[in-house]
Amino acid sequence: MDDKASTPHGETGSKISCKVRCADPAIVEAAMTRLDPEGTVRVPYTCQISGKQEKILLLGSHLAARLAEAMPEARDAAGARILAGLYDAELCECDVATLTRLPDDEAADRLRAFEAKGLLTHRMLHGMHYFRLASGRVRREIRELIH
Repeated sequence: MDDKASTPHGETGSKISCKVRCADPAIVEAAMTRLDPEGTVRVPYTCQISGKQEKILLLGSHLAARLAEAMPEARDAAGARILAGLYDAELCECDVATLTRLPDDEAADRLRAFEAKGLLTHRMLHGMHYFRLASGRVRREIRELIH
């Protein structure tokens, strides 16, 4: 992508608008390494912009695949992980990328596609895009899967 190319939200350059990354890749990687494929883990997270402290839901690979089967709009396990990560939290797009281990631009594209489908809402905070799960049906599917 050309560094001057325009994105769907009007920015130029990368599709990610974040100025600060709050999710620590080392903490995420350690959590994913010890995560059972059928399990879940919650990773502590503090947003450096809002100051909000949350625990982010991460899914094991098999559990993410099962959620994707239950929700075709997730498309695949990576999409299911995005939606699960937003189950309890509002996250900026770069932190979604870190938590799901997706490339920044792919995470941004998927977030915007989920927003267009009505699954997520988003707001701007200090020039950064923050997303939240909006679909009660998706929330119920995740809750049933993890409990």
